[in-house]
Amino acid sequence: MKKVLIITYYFPPSGGAGVQRILKFVKYLPEFGWEPVVLTVKEDADFPARDPSLSTEIPPGIQVYRTPIFEPYDFYRKFTGQKKESPTDIANLTQEKKGSLADRLSDGIRATFFIPDARCFWKQFAVKKGLQIIREQTMDLLFSSAPPYTCHLIANALKKKTGLPWIADFRDSWVGWLSTPSRWFLPRMMDGYFERSVLEKSDRIVTVTQGVKEDLLSRNPQINSKKWRLITNGFDSEDFKSFPKHLKDDVFTLTYTGSLYGNRNPRILIEALGALLEERAEIRKTVRLQFVGRVEDRLKKDFSHLGDVIEVIPYVPHTKSIQYLLNASVLLLIIDDAPQNRGILTGKLFEYIGARKPILALAPEGEAADLIRQLNVGRVVSPTDTMKVKDNLLDYYTQWKEGKLAIRPSRKAIQRLDRRVLTENLAAVFDDVVKER
Repeated sequence: MKKVLIITYYFPPSGGAGVQRILKFVKYLPEFGWEPVVLTVKEDADFPARDPSLSTEIPPGIQVYRTPIFEPYDFYRKFTGQKKESPTDIANLTQEKKGSLADRLSDGIRATFFIPDARCFWKQFAVKKGLQIIREQTMDLLFSSAPPYTCHLIANALKKKTGLPWIADFRDSWVGWLSTPSRWFLPRMMDGYFERSVLEKSDRIVTVTQGVKEDLLSRNPQINSKKWRLITNGFDSEDFKSFPKHLKDDVFTLTYTGSLYGNRNPRILIEALGALLEERAEIRKTVRLQFVGRVEDRLKKDFSHLGDVIEVIPYVPHTKSIQYLLNASVLLLIIDDAPQNRGILTGKLFEYIGARKPILALAPEGEAADLIRQLNVGRVVSPTDTMKVKDNLLDYYTQWKEGKLAIRPSRKAIQRLDRRVLTENLAAVFDDVVKER
């Protein structure tokens, strides 16, 4: 069996969406002739979310090497007054204007010195450990996944020192992307240099969406077209098998799972639901809106007027999150209307698809909207159109009340999004790269 060294920051006990892609690759790669060896950070790293239960999905015998990392988060939080459980962190702050001087100073430090990201201090530890692993074992391939983009810099250094082939996986684009800081010209030049080097030195570039590829190419048109591969996020059908197929449905439940902060907020949804309840006060007792995950405090205040119609459930383990999806009547997707968001296919969407429940997407036209329509798994409404959101909520409620709420998606199309199938596709990319050597 061939071996691949996987460089990733997000790995159990890390929780959240970022860990799922790599964890599922690790879970299924052995079925397709590849033994993953994982290089990651120590378990006490400052992950934005933690879910130790995910460790049970790591197959027995898989080697996981953990190195120290210096992370400046505690200092950042103390300086800006953020709580440790805040739904944002240095790696995921939006580019909105910050109110306090401490916020502005911290963002300036981040934009100037943390290049390519705040995990940059991991590189020295990871390269040293990676070289040790490669000396002690016969590795056939390097695979790194970002963000954080430091993972790619580690893989780039290991490739340079060992000559091993390398595949770079992009879950997000890089320079100027939504989750990256707004840098002044010199740090931006350095960030651009790192991005260009990764794209040029890697043997293959895997992206989760066509939009990510197009954004990277917009700054790096010289990259060989033969290097690019598209492997989307997906869902693991195994995650849904332990739950009953038919659940009690005595309340019309709208469920959103994931973080809400910055520009990713449910304002239009709240306005639409509020307007609907004013028109149809009699349905109030049979309607619930659930937010499952980390929600910024200021957003909670925005919908407090709806009282017990709204339920905010703090971050839960992945298995429990799946249960909330299956208990829902309709699943909510919220993507704010920004140009870069048109190329986003969030991992949440694929788990919604796996749950086989109707989706109501407040999203701009783009890849997410196209996929929902292509698979016939829900409806897409402009995230700025309150009246249309309200009309669709009422229509879904009426279908639910009449027992007619259901979707009829293409089973074959959905099966192509299973994590096992996607891992088989990745293994084929691995095989092609190794054959070229």
